[in-house]
Amino acid sequence: MPRTAYLIDGMAYVFRSFFAMRSMAAPDGTPINAVFGLGMTLQRLLREQKPELLACCFDSGAKTFRNDMYPDYKANRAAPPEELIPQFDLCRELVARMGIATVAAPGYEADDLIATLTGRLLAEGHSVTIVTGDKDLAQLIEPRVNIYDLAKDDWWDEARVPMKMGVPAAQVADLLALTGDAADNIPGVRGVGPKAATALLAAFDNLEAVYAQLDRVAHLPIRGAKGLRQKLENGRESALLSRRLVELDCQAPCDLALEDLRYLGAESDSLEEFAATWGLGRVADRVPRR
Repeated sequence: MPRTAYLIDGMAYVFRSFFAMRSMAAPDGTPINAVFGLGMTLQRLLREQKPELLACCFDSGAKTFRNDMYPDYKANRAAPPEELIPQFDLCRELVARMGIATVAAPGYEADDLIATLTGRLLAEGHSVTIVTGDKDLAQLIEPRVNIYDLAKDDWWDEARVPMKMGVPAAQVADLLALTGDAADNIPGVRGVGPKAATALLAAFDNLEAVYAQLDRVAHLPIRGAKGLRQKLENGRESALLSRRLVELDCQAPCDLALEDLRYLGAESDSLEEFAATWGLGRVADRVPRR
């Protein structure tokens, strides 16, 4: 029977919780504000959406296969705050103790695991809701895939992607390849901003078509079209590299089977023990139990 699976971008909510929550400490003094915030966020998701299929995806480390392609990938990001570092493992353990399947893979990002699981679930006839605030994942949206930004209570479907991004979901990766992405230190094409990029993608199906018909660009009804053609020519290598960087890997190593995604609730003793150790009673209180 087809169902809707909820795939959570765990890293997005770990960082959001850390910076949004006041400082908190466990009985032994370990910082737990990110752990607490993540737990309360997931508690809300469980309560409001009552998912039958559920998984939470995490990054495995700072370096991924994208750094092999481009060593400066995400190089603009500062190291995680010292208070956050001990919370990463605690966040993953809390999620598992809540009864939610967790997955991470060395060399891959949570986004790649979400893309991989989405492909598998669609192939088995299910629908997918991706729980994230990350615009990069909009490239996965299609008729049976949507995004739920839990923090903003905002749902994205196929119709909303052009309203939010200026292009349909199928062109999101091409848009980011042209404009770059400062958050991930993806270079894009120097001098090409969102307006020019969306105009290009309205005229061409994708990035490959732009470069296959580059001479057409100078004649498009776009302000500065002649200069734009030269910028694209100069930035060809950067654009193609950026496209590879933003594209999600749908074949990431992931050992979760469909059966693993069935959400049955937490094992009460396991969750209560963890909550007592780390001062997370409020998180445990409203988590469904088996």
